[in-house]
Amino acid sequence: MAEEQEQSSFGAESEAGQEAAENEGAPFPVDGDSQKRLTDMFSQQEPPLFVAAEDIVSKPNEAMPFDGVLEDDLMFPPFGVVKKRRGLAVLKVCLWILSVLLAATAVLFVHQIILRNVSGSVKRDNEKIPYNRTQTSYAEDNSLPDAPQVSADPDGPQISTVSQDPSIRTNTANAAFKKAAPSVVCITSYKSGSDYVMSKIGEGSGIILSKDGYIATNSHVVDDSVSTGVMVTVYDGSQYLGTVIGVDKKTDLAVLKIDGKDLTPAEFSDTDKLFVGQEVYAIGNPGGANFSNSMTKGTVSAVDRVLASNGYVRYIQTDAPINPGNSGGALINESGQVIGMNTSKIVSTNYEGMGFSIPGNKVAEIINELIKYGYVSNRAVIGIEGTTCNLYESKLKNIPQGMVITNIGTDSPLLATDVRECEVRV
Repeated sequence: MAEEQEQSSFGAESEAGQEAAENEGAPFPVDGDSQKRLTDMFSQQEPPLFVAAEDIVSKPNEAMPFDGVLEDDLMFPPFGVVKKRRGLAVLKVCLWILSVLLAATAVLFVHQIILRNVSGSVKRDNEKIPYNRTQTSYAEDNSLPDAPQVSADPDGPQISTVSQDPSIRTNTANAAFKKAAPSVVCITSYKSGSDYVMSKIGEGSGIILSKDGYIATNSHVVDDSVSTGVMVTVYDGSQYLGTVIGVDKKTDLAVLKIDGKDLTPAEFSDTDKLFVGQEVYAIGNPGGANFSNSMTKGTVSAVDRVLASNGYVRYIQTDAPINPGNSGGALINESGQVIGMNTSKIVSTNYEGMGFSIPGNKVAEIINELIKYGYVSNRAVIGIEGTTCNLYESKLKNIPQGMVITNIGTDSPLLATDVRECEVRV
């Protein structure tokens, strides 16, 4: 009897628990304490992804044995197919990448639509826009009037010319050129003893000094040698063979002579009062005889410039364009007077408009000596070339420190002594 009551009590509790479980959506009947335990445990760990209802094995209205202790096999029955978390993570990454690609595609699409609306249309590089004679612009603005419908007209306006104002030839630059240009010549140099045909060295410019044909130029124009052959072309196109009288490599000046008559000598100006900003002109033969008697314009950029290549001359710096072939030509002032001899320029992609001329006073000083003596008489001459041997080279080559003589000139007084090339002089 007691057992029947106990079973009835247990059945009642089971029915009550089953009814409560159905109300709460639980998968199997539990009492109040078990329900509390289930709630606590599920709150501490993640629930399964899904549970198939048909996989829950339970007979309706059948009491399940329960002794007050929940077993693991009752807590986690075989719920069926549950996807693993790794697969879920991969799915999430794939969905994220897909969403980013879709968003980027949408942004690009909207961007193209905006560009088309702003610019009207997108023209490809190789696409030609059809031309319409009546349209005046490719823009979408239609407020402009249409182009006129016209064709060639025999009675249309014609261009006519009038005589140039004669007073324009009296301007300063033209007047200076007319005065100085007849005194500037083109010099073509040839190797010594050549036939003047097959051995041309180069071309440059020169300045006429006298009516009978003394001409000043740069020493490098005549290859720094009195034996160089020269041919001179004067302003009117006449040509003369010439002879080099003297050269001075230290100042890059030389004198030659032709058998001329009634030539136009240049007028030299005192350059001691030359100032920065003064307007000057360069006359010469840039590129040789093909561009003879060319004039360029500039200003005096600086005076008394010392170049590392030559310490004997203080140059005039100018921005008047100087090119190969201008060497030996004249730098003149607004009065057509020679204020310098164009000799060099800085050639570099980093520099522009930096030309240099030997001042007229220095030209007169050296040229007068060369005409008289063939060399500069008041200058001490040793006639040798050399280089210094420092302490490092002395230790490396086991030679004494001093000057190594590399060349003895043909006019050197040392030829009469025991001094020889490649010797070291302390």
